[in-house]
Amino acid sequence: MIRFSLVCENSHEFESWFASNDSYDFQIENDLVSCPHCNVTKVSKAVMAPAVARKKRTAAAPVKQNVALLGESDRELRTMAHELHAKIVAATVDVGAEFPTEARRIHDGAAPVRPIRGQASLEEARDLMEEGVSILPMPILPEDRG
Repeated sequence: MIRFSLVCENSHEFESWFASNDSYDFQIENDLVSCPHCNVTKVSKAVMAPAVARKKRTAAAPVKQNVALLGESDRELRTMAHELHAKIVAATVDVGAEFPTEARRIHDGAAPVRPIRGQASLEEARDLMEEGVSILPMPILPEDRG
């Protein structure tokens, strides 16, 4: 996986991960990348410092995820989130805790290609992305939290 610093035509800066340079090029050419701040699809790479490898992995700061606070007045956005969640569930097979293993098998051609969903730890998800397996985090809806 490759992380790029990106900037939209409105000068909003953000980061995104891509499986490869070719994946980045394809997504940019097909307007599949949009600014999380203003949703424009005129996006390009921003200037970024090179990554420097460390010898020993130390306790890193927790990885932060994008979150949103939606009030009752944002009912349309909540409805859209529920509809997207329902479409993902309807279009995928739940493989549960076997997700990392099954995703690798599909990626390696050892299992039939099909859309799946399941559970993976942050470390397992990170390992899959580093191996080039294209996964998508699936948000938990507020009412589904235990």
